[in-house]
Amino acid sequence: MSLSVQFHNLLERVNVLERPEDAVDDFLYHNPTIYKIVLLINHIFRVATMSFFMLALPFSIPVNLALCFSASLFYRLTVEGYCGYKFALPSFAGAITFPVAQEAVANLISKAALHSFADFALTIGSLLPFTAYVAYVVLTVDYDVDDDCGILPSCCKDYTERT
Repeated sequence: MSLSVQFHNLLERVNVLERPEDAVDDFLYHNPTIYKIVLLINHIFRVATMSFFMLALPFSIPVNLALCFSASLFYRLTVEGYCGYKFALPSFAGAITFPVAQEAVANLISKAALHSFADFALTIGSLLPFTAYVAYVVLTVDYDVDDDCGILPSCCKDYTERT
């Protein structure tokens, strides 16, 4: 038996999270509305981390966007293809649309968007990408939980079944 298999078996024997995971899984299975809220919170957290990551990179905005998109796409193609939920590309999209929407909301609150029809149209137009992102996430979460009652294969289980 290889060292990596022995190590994996050891980790499985001392896995202190198995019982809590099973309990949470069972609870969320029987409470799909709460499961949807949990998934939406996960999306918000991932958008926040991707936004921070884009700002933290020391390069220009176009280079940071290209790096983050490339990393998100790479993760989606190599890891998330085996997972029940896909977060990488949606979090990238949310991270791009959030700053634009934030400025638009600020313009609405300060009434700067109401100075002219052009300002108003630009503000509403700036909200559309974020609105589309929110609609995508809400509808995807709703479908994923309702379609499978919250039971989707974990990344590792699905991967091992394919090999």
